[in-house]
Amino acid sequence: MSARAFAVDRPPGALREIPDTATEFDRSVSLGVQEFASLAGGVTTTRLATPPRRLTLSWSALLPDHARWLDALARRAHGPGPLAVLDPAGDNLLEAGQSLGRTPRRISLAGWGALAERADGTLTVTDTRDNSSQLYYLPPYWAGWPVLPGVPVSFTSDLTRSGGARAVLDFWDGAGTFLDSVGPVSPVATAVPPAGAVFASPKVWLPALTTPTPVGGALLRLGEPVDAAEPIPVGDGCPAMTVTGYADRPRLPHRDLSLTLVEVRRAPS
Repeated sequence: MSARAFAVDRPPGALREIPDTATEFDRSVSLGVQEFASLAGGVTTTRLATPPRRLTLSWSALLPDHARWLDALARRAHGPGPLAVLDPAGDNLLEAGQSLGRTPRRISLAGWGALAERADGTLTVTDTRDNSSQLYYLPPYWAGWPVLPGVPVSFTSDLTRSGGARAVLDFWDGAGTFLDSVGPVSPVATAVPPAGAVFASPKVWLPALTTPTPVGGALLRLGEPVDAAEPIPVGDGCPAMTVTGYADRPRLPHRDLSLTLVEVRRAPS
């Protein structure tokens, strides 16, 4: 997949693809590691628990329409609030813990059963009932994961591949109104968002499980198809980000642009 960026501003629903290939694309993570050396020569380290993600994107000879769009986002022409950035190098829109079936969970159980955490952080489900128990994957910021009109969304999990569970995709508009549901199917649920859809939410219909069963991995992807046999990659998430750096170098009729973005986690930025 070429280095492309997708962005959405407030209010939700403005997700837009920038198809021009970026000449610079840096997604390095600043881990925030600090070293402390004792007089005896021992070294200890500290680091951020969850380092914020950063992106740097640059385009050469960007088409005017795309340049105007990015310029408006950088200058907050549409008002305050973070941007949803779909990293083109990310294979899995779920958070890392969600993709691994581990804590921090951001996974909830509705209906019959119990969701528990083992000492090693593995999540398990038990005492579920067929057609009466569902696992929900919770988005970190918005009401769901942002989607693009006409671009298919796919979801699968270890439970739907081999555990007898079924995958479901729910779609919502920008006001949080339910629009449609696709599934339950096994092992992969794939759907093009219905008209008016802004967010997608994946969930799993569970079979009857009488012994603690690991939740396992899960994969949510936009655009690229999902193969039921492919290994599930660790999730990259869909972070809310704000622009911290912007450069505009016109070469009329085109423009050279660059953006620097950093992840935000709480209040709109």
